[in-house]
Amino acid sequence: MNLNLRATHILSILMLVAYLLRLLLIVNGGQFYFPDESRYQRRSVSAVDSLFEADFRSAIDKVLAYDKHHGFTAVGLVPAIIHRVIFYLSPPPGLSWTTYWLSRDNDYRVSALIFAIPSVLSIGMIYLLARRAGAGETEALIAAFLLAASNTFFIFSKHFLPYDSSLLIGLAALWLAIPSQQTSVKHAIVVGIATFLCLWVYFGHITFVLMIALVYCGFLASNWRDSAIRASGMAFGALLIATPLFLYNNYVLGIDVVSELVAFSSSANQGEYAEGIVFPFSYIGFAEAGIALIWILCLSAAGWALRSQWNSESRQRAVLWLACLISLYLLLCLFSSVLHLSVVYGRIARVMAPFIILLSAYGITPLLLDRDRYVVLTFVAIVCIFALANFVPAIRQEYFIEIARRARQDYGELSYETVFSHPASPKGVYGEANPLVRYKLLNAGYYYPITEPLDLPQGKVLMQAPHPFNYKPWQYEGMTAEMRDIVNRDGLYIWLIERGP
Repeated sequence: MNLNLRATHILSILMLVAYLLRLLLIVNGGQFYFPDESRYQRRSVSAVDSLFEADFRSAIDKVLAYDKHHGFTAVGLVPAIIHRVIFYLSPPPGLSWTTYWLSRDNDYRVSALIFAIPSVLSIGMIYLLARRAGAGETEALIAAFLLAASNTFFIFSKHFLPYDSSLLIGLAALWLAIPSQQTSVKHAIVVGIATFLCLWVYFGHITFVLMIALVYCGFLASNWRDSAIRASGMAFGALLIATPLFLYNNYVLGIDVVSELVAFSSSANQGEYAEGIVFPFSYIGFAEAGIALIWILCLSAAGWALRSQWNSESRQRAVLWLACLISLYLLLCLFSSVLHLSVVYGRIARVMAPFIILLSAYGITPLLLDRDRYVVLTFVAIVCIFALANFVPAIRQEYFIEIARRARQDYGELSYETVFSHPASPKGVYGEANPLVRYKLLNAGYYYPITEPLDLPQGKVLMQAPHPFNYKPWQYEGMTAEMRDIVNRDGLYIWLIERGP
């Protein structure tokens, strides 16, 4: 695709600014806030350790051995290798590579610098996707700009999670799928491989993968025969990756992948199935705030444009994004509220954002082109203000690992406790309760389920810091409506208390 120099420069600057904002997000730490982040240390970091010790068989086994979100181990090798090299060149005193990761009390931001890249690359991918569908450079740049301003594509970028990498691969698979004038078995196989890789990295994107298949084999196909060829090619492409992995796990490692997948498929049950119908709108509304209002206005413009006398190519592009958006939403509702197979989480619902944005760019671009540059600059300024209003609270967010580290430095040994009543259990608390210790650190962990809090223990409150659970987007990662009400009713805090007599 030929890009003129001006468009290339604007896109490059936009992606650079997006990455610099992510560096600000990374500065405050926060890695290992989510319990699932330990998978990076358990698999990728461990595999790289074996690799550096020249135990190649062990490294291969760790990469290929089935685990939840199996392909994430391979994706995590890149940041783990870079981090391992830097560690080797300048090791912290008294720490081995293994103890460095197990203590959870060190600086893990080197890996985070690499994990922030896929969400930035998605900005460029959305530009290419818009261009592939026939959008002009201005519309494609507006789409990239709106994605760069999206909070849901910002907040996960410093965490050791597979969501951004999988989504980037999925967008690339859709980019491959869009040139649909000629049906080719080879092309269908390539699309199938890319689509399977999206699922392989993060199984939670099953609805995204099904949407790509529906669009490629249905919406973009010219007839039933064409659909059958595409579906067969996609299936064959997926099997090219899945079959060797399945055989290696079953016959070399002795892992029954089918049984593991069946067991894992029922694990997405934190939250409420019934919320699936309204959940995407609630999550996007709270997570995007003012940006969501911009999207609504742009979508209204897109609806108006679809009714007017636009050329067929433009209408076809808009209908494609609308088909992607509607099919995604219906699949989310089907899997949650209808079939009760998986609860919708914020990290899954945000897959709708790129298609909202592509449709928004389609709607708003003609209106901006018809105005002078001051109107365009005003639009850009308003989007930037709303985006920064979302980004600043995320950047300033303080996580319990850093709070606990500071408390230990100032007060020494701590007793890790909570105000949540049974059956709340800690995930990610790196210490135990000890009634003999003078200082109590309360709620310094990821607790689930959220239950009615008890009274604070007697003693002098030395420190009070907001718990990350107060951050609205994090309340849509497995909490029920009742749990969100408990957190929002009085606010939740991390307390350091000096034990009373």
